[in-house]
Amino acid sequence: MPSAHELSARLADLLRNERTALAEFLVALADFDRKRLWVDLDRESLFSFLTRDLGLSAGAAYYRKTAAEVLQKFPEVIEPLRDGRLCFTSIVELAKNITPENRHEILPRFFHVSKRQAKAITAELQPAQVVPRREVVSRVIVAAPPPMAETRSLAAALHPGPNRIHR
Repeated sequence: MPSAHELSARLADLLRNERTALAEFLVALADFDRKRLWVDLDRESLFSFLTRDLGLSAGAAYYRKTAAEVLQKFPEVIEPLRDGRLCFTSIVELAKNITPENRHEILPRFFHVSKRQAKAITAELQPAQVVPRREVVSRVIVAAPPPMAETRSLAAALHPGPNRIHR
């Protein structure tokens, strides 16, 4: 039976392989998209190819499509994905913020952060615009109360009297 240390080493090795495989998949996917090969398969988009041909869920396809697009523009993202500095789930937030001008400052901000932390970075970098709000106050017109006779008949109609319980 393997020891805890042996299993731990095996898990670390598998994780490295997983990261490498994901990075290689994304590199190949970026190339596939750059060449628009999904058109040859009668697909209207890379997303459609990922969901229909590869059977990915919409969420999984979105992350991979976004990562492939980022890799096409910023190949320096691949190594951090491969070695684990950049979490695959934070790539969507990175895509919202990275530009050719800021890539050297922005990319490291997303290293070793969770998806939630990546969203916080986006909120910091792109604060929500405060939409001006205008309140319009208008006069409230209150109708005159009905004459006293109508009030009594209305009250009688609404409350016919005490309920009786029959035994």
